[in-house]
Amino acid sequence: MERRDKELNRAHYDAHAADDRVRAQVEPNRLHSLEIVVPWVVSSLGANARVIDIAGGSGAHASQIVRSSSISVVGVDISETMIRQRAEDPLLTENVVADMEALPFVSGSFEGALFVAALHHVPDPLPTLREAWRVLRPGGQIFVCEPNSLRARRQGVAPIVEHPKEFRVTVGWLAGRIQEAGFEIDEVRTKRLSIRVVDLFTQSSSLGIFHLTDRIDRVLTVVPGLSHLGGVGLVRGTKPAQPAVSSDAQEDGARPFAGQNVKLT
Repeated sequence: MERRDKELNRAHYDAHAADDRVRAQVEPNRLHSLEIVVPWVVSSLGANARVIDIAGGSGAHASQIVRSSSISVVGVDISETMIRQRAEDPLLTENVVADMEALPFVSGSFEGALFVAALHHVPDPLPTLREAWRVLRPGGQIFVCEPNSLRARRQGVAPIVEHPKEFRVTVGWLAGRIQEAGFEIDEVRTKRLSIRVVDLFTQSSSLGIFHLTDRIDRVLTVVPGLSHLGGVGLVRGTKPAQPAVSSDAQEDGARPFAGQNVKLT
């Protein structure tokens, strides 16, 4: 029997996200996400890299990445509705309906693995992070961009009763899970700090407001204690060229690291 969070996510996105690709081109928060993620990925990977976009939805980030570089992107999502929308882009030619905890690719197939607003949809991201580790080549990089919750700071992860298909997570806890999956952590930081205050007064901010708060954040995040409070967490890691454990041990569920939370740099 399928886990309830998977059932809920598939049903929700199949039924309610037929216009997701269109909304990604007009909603300010999603346009701002593109501005954060696309240059980050493109500047970190080499020419002609192959990236797997895991639980990548309708492919908004992938479409921008392939147009900004020589990188190619393969899309995976649990929702058939999302995968059909990816096919609307002639540059996104490889897209698969699949479970991110059981990726249908041989080991060592990719130079990059991308998660954007995906890992907070599962109670524990470790199984899918291990799958990302498996399909990456040695030296391959993982990119994670997820909501960074203040309410979950004590435990690192917490259910959202009113939204059972989602979970609150902190960027430090996620970084610990990424390390536990076998990756070396290269970067942990947050974005969208001062926009948290703006969100108290409005449900929708313009892209201009996002840009203004970005400038404010450049000042605020140098203050000790504030750098980890942004609303979005970013983690980048690398699969070691000589991993601490064999891939067989990874696939058998061994945990090479005991990290719980990783401090932001």
